[in-house]
Amino acid sequence: MSNGKVLALYMTMPAVMRSGHRMLCEDIECDPDGIIGDMNYDTSKDYVMLLTCEVSYDIAEEADIVIDKGVLLESVHVDVDLYDLKAGDVIELGETLVEVTSHCEAYGYLRALAPELPELLEGKRGLFIRPLDYGTIAVGDEVVVHRK
Repeated sequence: MSNGKVLALYMTMPAVMRSGHRMLCEDIECDPDGIIGDMNYDTSKDYVMLLTCEVSYDIAEEADIVIDKGVLLESVHVDVDLYDLKAGDVIELGETLVEVTSHCEAYGYLRALAPELPELLEGKRGLFIRPLDYGTIAVGDEVVVHRK
């Protein structure tokens, strides 16, 4: 597995703004409770942020399914395949260390895009991650894996 780069960052706007609107960001601030300012901040201890690898979108494209980037509801989108990581492994995203908490299962909402999409992405929809401390992540930041 080689190092990679952060391709895109997303956050979900809270009720005080455009509730539920997904916003593409150049950088985000985060801590162990998630993305600061995100609608889902401090709502879960295990499913804090979702990291998706470019390979997920490649799988859909190879099956002639066209989906926009961000539709997998990821917080962080990277260009390197990290789906062989396990809970407890640590990923360095720029200056921020995040821990893998679990693999994300494909959700049924993907069936609306293409009935076969959940099955195609099984085990490759994303990784739930939790920042280990306060930090920022920016588009273009290096991705470095530290296995436990």
